[in-house]
Amino acid sequence: MLKQDYQTWMDRVEPDKDFQVRLTEAMAVQPVRRPRRIWRTVLAAAAVCGVLMVSAFALSPTLRQMLESAMGGYTEYARPVEGADVSNGMELRVVSALNSGSILKVYAELRNLDGELVCDTLRMSGILIPLEGGKDTGSITSRAEWVGYEEESETALLEFTAWGFSTPIGDRLELSAVVLPPLGELEIIYDWKIAFTTEELPVRRIPLNGEVSGTPLLQAELSALGVTIQTDGGNTVDAFPLTVFCKDGRRLPLTHGGGGSVGDPQLTARLTCWEYDEPVEPEEVTGLALGQWYVPLEGENAGRGYWLVEQP
Repeated sequence: MLKQDYQTWMDRVEPDKDFQVRLTEAMAVQPVRRPRRIWRTVLAAAAVCGVLMVSAFALSPTLRQMLESAMGGYTEYARPVEGADVSNGMELRVVSALNSGSILKVYAELRNLDGELVCDTLRMSGILIPLEGGKDTGSITSRAEWVGYEEESETALLEFTAWGFSTPIGDRLELSAVVLPPLGELEIIYDWKIAFTTEELPVRRIPLNGEVSGTPLLQAELSALGVTIQTDGGNTVDAFPLTVFCKDGRRLPLTHGGGGSVGDPQLTARLTCWEYDEPVEPEEVTGLALGQWYVPLEGENAGRGYWLVEQP
């Protein structure tokens, strides 16, 4: 469904006046941002370095450092990916991925083979498409973000994120990306399609009971990347803050990322995704709270929620 919708836009020969607006809405466009200036501490263990050497073999030391900074504590969870496409002299190459099914992050380098500079004001858009799984996915949200730029090699590092796939999505995926034309113009000059394979991270799935503000809760999916809550009907729970409770006593707030739907977005299940700042193994989580609605994830009452006296 997603691939067909995307191809419909790309195959239009004579776009009407509203083409750019509708393309923006259909692909959940986010402008590429300037390079991040925040450099987070990253793991330096030999095993982690080995993973990076494999997954980012094509990157220079500077770009590899930018990749480590962007992934932070997720460096050791990254899976090496390979694939590239060239459009009008511009090469987009995928180098690393984090895949939990409903949350997917792909890192890619962009460079001009003709030797011209890659402009950091390019308006990129991309959609990640499962080639084998995720057949019931009705809609997702996505983002393309500028991670860094190396002046010496004139190469940009980009992050493509998608939230809300109906799992499982399988290991074979495709990144379809475009550079959006300037406002007022219709012709798309650069577009890429890159197929690649990436292993899915372990996911813990737990059935849920109860309702939050009249929205029935169906299932929680936990991975090292974050938590996805599946709800019934057209309503979502994205307005609620999510907190996880860990075995070591920690209470960790998560950041809302995006979401999607299963089947018709107006009639069936909705998926809402939150992300951790740093990795949390699924088996370390003992419970979660949507606002003050607490759901234990272990024991005989697992999945059966109740109200807390105060906000966690």
